[in-house]
Amino acid sequence: MWINMQIFSFTLNKQDEVMEVFPIDKKTEQLFKEVSRRIFRLQNGRSLDSMERIGADTRGQIGASYLSLKNLAGQYQPDLKLAQLLWGTKKREEQIVACFLFPIQELITEKITQLLQHCYNFEIAEYFGTLVLSKRENVEQMVNEYLNSDRPHLQVAALTAIGRSRINRKLNSPFTDSYILNIDRNKFTDMNVQKVYDRISIYLRE
Repeated sequence: MWINMQIFSFTLNKQDEVMEVFPIDKKTEQLFKEVSRRIFRLQNGRSLDSMERIGADTRGQIGASYLSLKNLAGQYQPDLKLAQLLWGTKKREEQIVACFLFPIQELITEKITQLLQHCYNFEIAEYFGTLVLSKRENVEQMVNEYLNSDRPHLQVAALTAIGRSRINRKLNSPFTDSYILNIDRNKFTDMNVQKVYDRISIYLRE
């Protein structure tokens, strides 16, 4: 049986480096390569193919839409190892697809924290909060922890999880109007986090 050992590196703080090693079987590796190729083809669509045919370097071309990536992910079953491989590329499109493929309840809290520290950008943190964090059984506990952290990506994920929870669960959401209004906006030092907070609270402040 063919087995490869895939290594991931997560920085928990400035002093500590945590290496995660887990076996990747041939089927998972093939799936990863297949999804990666399909993502590549989605980037700029036909224009990308045309550029390749005339010998242009297309390695820097990005821009697959969220909807096209969602449709792509919908053709695969949730798969933790595949999702981790995609996330580990630290590329926008791959991380969006990974958000759809994570088996949500299988992820332990520590793993989610590690993943969020390696978001490609704030856009990905928002998708993670919407697609993963908001669906967790312990979402309220994790949101409270992340809001009180000093890590902008964690804070953004927490805020978008609040917004999605209120949409999905409506009156049953633990995140009431007063919960949101009692969040201290001034503790968010990053402007990106402040903008997300303003977005989810704007109608409550009118």
